Amino acid sequence: MFRRILYATALEAYYREVFGCVTNLRRVGTEEIVLVHVIQADEHFPVKGRHARQMLDSLAAELSSRMDEAVRIAEAQGLRAKVRIEIGVPWRRILQVADEENVSLIVSGRERRSGFDEILFGSTTDRLVRYGSFPVYIPKCPEVYGGRVSPEGAACRDPFRRVLFPVDWSECSRAALEALCRLKGSGIGEIVVVHVMEEKAMSLQPEEKFREFERIDRRRLEETEQRLRSEGFAVRTRLAVGNPRAALLQLARGEDVTLVFMGTHGKGRVKGILWGSVSRNVAEYSDKPVLLVRGGSCAAPPADGA
Repeated sequence: MFRRILYATALEAYYREVFGCVTNLRRVGTEEIVLVHVIQADEHFPVKGRHARQMLDSLAAELSSRMDEAVRIAEAQGLRAKVRIEIGVPWRRILQVADEENVSLIVSGRERRSGFDEILFGSTTDRLVRYGSFPVYIPKCPEVYGGRVSPEGAACRDPFRRVLFPVDWSECSRAALEALCRLKGSGIGEIVVVHVMEEKAMSLQPEEKFREFERIDRRRLEETEQRLRSEGFAVRTRLAVGNPRAALLQLARGEDVTLVFMGTHGKGRVKGILWGSVSRNVAEYSDKPVLLVRGGSCAAPPADGA
């Protein structure tokens, strides 16, 4: 399913570690990586004049040398690699290149907020998820996460060994299920299907009504389990009550998963919210890699002008 992928890199200090993890996607069928770096140029930094062009050409030459290192790493792992150095608004050019290169997955990293010890969801990654139609894989950098994930760790070594698959019965969740089924034969070891009943909403229900919701959710989990088992996957299910974001982060750690695979929106999506708060928060704060998929009602909204 992910035979040809695009890796968008800003060549940050820790890109070698992240790229070392990305090359392990060969274990789930990746054969070629398109390496993309975009030199920022927009209305605030127009490319005009001979000197500006010479400066950009010089920068592109320097970047090309650094990208050659990534090519060598990929080829040493048995992958084909192609380099594209672009100029423009990063997220727009990345999506354009993804279309041109006909990739099936975009890999995009994360950023640290300057001056604080807090993780900030990168604006480029955020917009790739918002406006793109491609699945987006977000590896977790050892430097950002204080060494809790390493190139030798399970999430890097065997990225699909144990997959956490949150479901909420929305159209987007069903689209994610179909995408997961298409990964049959990609080396997934086990899928943990989880549904989190919203604690705040459930606390307002009488006991009898809560039990009814619980029965319905268990039945739906069983149906999802049966579907995945029919495709040949090993599956377990979990039903939890709590805050969905917090519960999913805790389950991801407790189940020692190597990937969180989920849709970009849930059934609680409100018109005007560009992608679901739960999926965005999981992508933001999980110390496990996250793969976000679209489909059905997950269709991207019109792109903004940024």
